[in-house]
Parts: sequence; structure tokens; C-alpha cells
Amino acid sequence: MTNYSKWDKFAADLASDTEGEEEQQLVDYTKKSARYIHIPARDFPNEKEALCKLLEEDDEFEPPSSGAAGIPTDDSETPAGLQRALTKYGWKSIGSQFIPGYGVNSNGDDLWRVFFDDCFLTTQTVANPGARALLGNASLGSFVVACFDRKSGSDKLISKKEVADLIMRRQQGADGERIDLEQKEQAKRMQMFEELGAQTVDLKPTALEHLLLPAATASQDNWQQQLLQQLPTD
Repeated sequence: MTNYSKWDKFAADLASDTEGEEEQQLVDYTKKSARYIHIPARDFPNEKEALCKLLEEDDEFEPPSSGAAGIPTDDSETPAGLQRALTKYGWKSIGSQFIPGYGVNSNGDDLWRVFFDDCFLTTQTVANPGARALLGNASLGSFVVACFDRKSGSDKLISKKEVADLIMRRQQGADGERIDLEQKEQAKRMQMFEELGAQTVDLKPTALEHLLLPAATASQDNWQQQLLQQLPTD
């Protein structure tokens, strides 16, 4: 008779050894030394080390404080940090979106989000496979990823390997449960809003609107956070 327990232990030990070897191989990319990491619009092999090499730390990136703050004005009045990002990445304005499964309605304190050209569907032409894996939508041009710490209220230091892990995990469909839980929590919050007397509208996007969602979500995220602050806590 086959000893399945023995084989299960062997498989677990093998997986542990493989993970240990990977950690050792990618040790140069595990240092948490930047708050913002650039995902270039380039293809990459289905191999984590190659993806880590592709990613670029951006210590000088300054995220806009609001959706309006990401829109440039006259060159003489545009903040230096905003102008730097627009010039470096070829953006027209800056938008942002929480990664599905890691937004304000998700569990945990790490809220992953990306910054991008808010008009990328009309201004950018090069596909970004890494960003598409994170968002599940058409993604063009450069993207910058960050992790907002719910406890500290600011973006935390992250590593290239953390970002590579997240991208690879999304490609493999491993975050499906997280996304489902977040959607259920959001539905629960909306029910609470209705019970408080708020009027909600169910906007089900068309195929075209679905592609436009990433560029329109920044203001929605701000709106959700403002409403959440008014809710009673457990």
C-alpha cells in the first residue's frame, strides 16, 4: 500500500527547499529600500529573477495628494515633484488605483496601489504586462507601485521581490479569494450606507467602460475612504 503521508511530507520538504533556494537566489532583491517601484512597459520572461531585474526603484517619486493634484497646470505653477514624474514617465497627468484585493475594503494593513498616466488609453501605446497582471485590465505605459500602510497612514518601504511576488501571484490567479472577499466586504459596506440613508446607484460597466475603470478609480477610492471614516467601527 502506498504511504501517502510519506509522499506528502516529501512534497512539502521539496517545496520548502525550492522556496529556500529561491530566497537565496533573489536575496539581492529582498531589501526594502524604496517606497515606490517603477514597472516599465516591457515584456519579461516567466521567471522571477528576470522580473526583479526589470523593476526599478524610484526614490524621488512624489504621489499627488489628491486626484486634482495629479493634473498639471501652467508649467510655472506645476509642483516640481509632479513635473518630474510626468517628464520621467511621459505621462500627461497622474491617476491611481488600488490593486483589486488590496483596497480599502480588503483585510490586512497592506493596501497595494499603482500610479499611472491618467489618460493612458489615449496617450500611451506600449502594453505593460506587469501592470495588466496586477489590475486585470488593459494597461499601457509606465506604472509605479506602492504599498500604503493602513496603520501608519503612509506608504511603506517595499522590495523588488515583494512586487515581483505580487505580479507572479496575480498571473497565476492565486489572489482570486482575496478579490472575492474584498468584493463581499464592499457589498456589505454599501448595504450599511443604504441603511444610513445614502442613495446608491449600481453602475455596471460596459466593455469599453471596463477598460476605462483604472483611470476613473482614484476619485472613487477617495470617496470610499471619506465614507468609511463616517462609519461606526466594531
